[in-house]
Amino acid sequence: MPADLVLERIGDDLIEFRVDSPSAARSLAQQLRDHEIGEDVVAGLARVTVRFHPRDAASISARIHDAVRTPKPDTQTIPVQHIDVHYGGDEGPDLRGICDTLGLSQQAFIDLHTSQTHTVEMMGFTPGFAYISGLPDGLEIPRLADPRPRVPTGSVGISAAFTGLYALAGPGGWPLIGRTQASLFSPERTQPFLLSPGQPVKFRSV
Repeated sequence: MPADLVLERIGDDLIEFRVDSPSAARSLAQQLRDHEIGEDVVAGLARVTVRFHPRDAASISARIHDAVRTPKPDTQTIPVQHIDVHYGGDEGPDLRGICDTLGLSQQAFIDLHTSQTHTVEMMGFTPGFAYISGLPDGLEIPRLADPRPRVPTGSVGISAAFTGLYALAGPGGWPLIGRTQASLFSPERTQPFLLSPGQPVKFRSV
């Protein structure tokens, strides 16, 4: 196993790797899936968790070592996904306050947010919620002190260094800057969620 991979047993049916970047987590997770390791493989920002059946506990470590013995280069090219966003107003009720805090006009904020190519780093705390890096320096805002009990589908929020997209309605504590009509979730599609880890994203103001 490569020396920079740290493996830890964290439960009767869970093994976790610590890695140094979201891209390393995505690459390792795909490598483990390609070798059909465990029952589920989940990539985070700096961790990859493998869930396996307890009956496989005696063999899982050896199988993992075999799977990751030769690191697989991440050569997959994923097309940029453009996301149209209605910024501010009722769609982005926190944008005005964010801009007041940052000392920016709303248009200056929008220009900064749409100027970057962002990257989906992982899917998050609710189904399809996308943690997207690439937020320009200086736009970091903390989570809301009082989370909303319900955030509409398609809402776009920011927190810390990330933009977050709510694929499904539900509770949420991210300040909301806008909303998209993009079909982030469709059960009829082969891949129900529009975005996936590693996906490049460009936001467009409409």
